[in-house]
Amino acid sequence: MHRVKCLQRCLGGAIGSALLLAIVAGSAAPAQAQAPIGADAIYGVTSLDVAAGAAAQGVAILKQYRDGARKQAGNLGVDLLQEIGRPNRFIIYETWKDQSAYDANEKSAQTGELRDKLKPIAGAPIDRRDYHVVSVEPARAATSDAVYMQVHLDVFPPGLVPTLAAVKLVAEAARKGEGHLRYDVVQSVKPPLSHMTLFAGWQNRSAFDDYEKSAYGRHFRDTVGPLLGSPFDDRLYATIN
Repeated sequence: MHRVKCLQRCLGGAIGSALLLAIVAGSAAPAQAQAPIGADAIYGVTSLDVAAGAAAQGVAILKQYRDGARKQAGNLGVDLLQEIGRPNRFIIYETWKDQSAYDANEKSAQTGELRDKLKPIAGAPIDRRDYHVVSVEPARAATSDAVYMQVHLDVFPPGLVPTLAAVKLVAEAARKGEGHLRYDVVQSVKPPLSHMTLFAGWQNRSAFDDYEKSAYGRHFRDTVGPLLGSPFDDRLYATIN
């Protein structure tokens, strides 16, 4: 600021004052916020395993896909994640402007290459699904120690309404927690609509553990547990840069 005032005196008058205002305004301006996700957005969630010993090869293939998908029209983000403690397990978490953009990417060269290159090293069939928004938020910048949780919920149809209410409540509560980075809830586009994915992130493992031990986290698990058609399986991941 001292340099700015000196510059104002040197330039003098209106020019110096205008320059001062421009510098001060620029320094006070916040970083540009991430654009809000529209109601038509589609989330792609791909879960995959590669054979033991093929993790590094899998990472290289996923990075190639990510770089191509990010250039595809309508792409709003692609995150690659590697399971903590099981480095041969991965998730691709994608955001697309709408169903048309997602469908176009499914027919793209990078998606075809992804399937072809993973096939020889696959440890299990690729599970690739598209979801619509239930409750999402702009993600905060990740820290080097960030951990991410992914939970796939398979709900008995009679339990769909109470489960939707429960996931919205836990997402709202988690977003107020210390160290929170994001908490997304998405639901299957195609029948059965009883499939949902929770994708959330925290600054570090300690912040995630606080979420797990929280009253709202325990209440959520107690509520949805009896409504599920499969075990409650929350897995932790680290990002692949």
